[in-house]
Amino acid sequence: MARRFTIAMSLALVCGLVVAEPAAAQQPKRGGVLRMAEREAPSLDPHLSVSFLTHSYVSLVYSQLVRFPYGPEQQHSTDFSIVPDLAERWTASKDGTVYTFHLRKGVKFHAKPPVNGREVTADDVKYSLERFMAKSGFRSRFDPVQSIDIVDRYTVRVTLKEPFAPFLNHLANPTYCVILPREAEEKFKDFNHPDSVIGTGPFVLKSYDKGVKLTYERNPDYFMKGLPYLDGVVVEIAPDASARLALLRSGKVELSQLWGWANPEEARSLKKTNPEMVMTPANAMGQSIIYFRTDQPPFNDVRVRRAVSLAIDRKSWNDALLFGEGCLESGPVPCALKEWKLEASKMDPARAKYLVGYDPNEAKRLLAEAGLAKGFTTPMFHWPGYQPPWRSFYDLAADNLGKVGINVEMKPEEYGKYVSTTYLGKFEKMAMGPVTPFTEVDDWLYGAFFPEQPNNRSNVADAELNKMLVAQRRELDPKKRKQIVDDIQRYLADKAYYVYVPSLAWHVAHPPYVKGFRFHDGYGLGPRLVHTWLDK
Repeated sequence: MARRFTIAMSLALVCGLVVAEPAAAQQPKRGGVLRMAEREAPSLDPHLSVSFLTHSYVSLVYSQLVRFPYGPEQQHSTDFSIVPDLAERWTASKDGTVYTFHLRKGVKFHAKPPVNGREVTADDVKYSLERFMAKSGFRSRFDPVQSIDIVDRYTVRVTLKEPFAPFLNHLANPTYCVILPREAEEKFKDFNHPDSVIGTGPFVLKSYDKGVKLTYERNPDYFMKGLPYLDGVVVEIAPDASARLALLRSGKVELSQLWGWANPEEARSLKKTNPEMVMTPANAMGQSIIYFRTDQPPFNDVRVRRAVSLAIDRKSWNDALLFGEGCLESGPVPCALKEWKLEASKMDPARAKYLVGYDPNEAKRLLAEAGLAKGFTTPMFHWPGYQPPWRSFYDLAADNLGKVGINVEMKPEEYGKYVSTTYLGKFEKMAMGPVTPFTEVDDWLYGAFFPEQPNNRSNVADAELNKMLVAQRRELDPKKRKQIVDDIQRYLADKAYYVYVPSLAWHVAHPPYVKGFRFHDGYGLGPRLVHTWLDK
């Protein structure tokens, strides 16, 4: 993995891309509004949508009990250590089943009706976590939670049914456990109305002109004193990727999407038109997958799934679309999650070939063995609106599969439908798309493979695998847990429940006057912007 990162860095330098200098050398300046372009979120309620757009937008507004380190605090882009947020400290019982959180005193919600800047208390924590458990598409993350109890005005106790290694990580993730005010839901029925979006975070949602833009202002009462540096943030709604890039080129926005990403082709193009642009290579924690209804023919036959995997020419994809900068071994644990990743070179080659190999002749043989010598036709459900080069990925998948006798019928879907059905495993036969960042290895394993989990997109049900999936999440010793996670990756290598294609390579692109914007994986756009400032 280190070698792959070195190659990406070398390519960036050869191409003349500007690498960002550490902003710590300069004194941050206050003021200014950062502008970005992005697609519209299907909802603003963090518990009624699983969309990365929803969670990223509202992360500017909300806080959690605990959080990940960002900006100058973080050691690297996948630094998922746990630091205080609304909870100033916490303790855990020896058996890892009882957590007690002590809240900061005097933290206020935004000064918007009907909450009007009142203090955050333990009741808000209990209400918010129980609402997550009742309504969120990610609520299975809290299946081990037995009870949430108020000890006093500033103390909350969470009791688990059993030890649960991912617990604090899930609490720190802005996708799951933001702290909400009960009064807003009582008035607006949910948290989708712009006036209901009231939190304790670094920015206040001032207005939302649907289809046009979201406007945020600095929270003057933010409990992290002196932060944020920005006066505000504006998100310009721009559905088309080329339009977003054009806005960046012309200086109308500072970021062309939430993470500031540009793919390798876009980065090279930007360098030609905007040589002053800062480009920082980023090994992002996502996956690109083909997934199946493994509970339905023909994909309930492992030979068919293996054939699909062997038909994909990953190296050619990477060379043609990603300039050799992508990661070929993107699953089942993503490349960027290095501390948990078991590389294919450390697996049995006879099994690993079904994870990363390319052998179209063997793919044809497997199809014939499965009684499909003449091939078959399958739909491929997808959302065409993902960032380039995703449309090319869909086309290459159809081309590669067609060469071994699998005829692909493209089934593009509207985003709202895709993210609420196909993305959650409700489709027929086959689908394809990215999996955006999850911050805990349990999400990539238990979440993706355990029965009845919403992100078990391939509808996997494997009794032997289930035992290992449960064991790793109950193991609190990191070294012992890593051994179980490695065993899971070895077991999955030849199952082809998902087919992993190269994960995308990115460059974080922004004008040189944007300082302090450090890439951190996950949906914490707000926390990333806390330390961002404009040198202009």
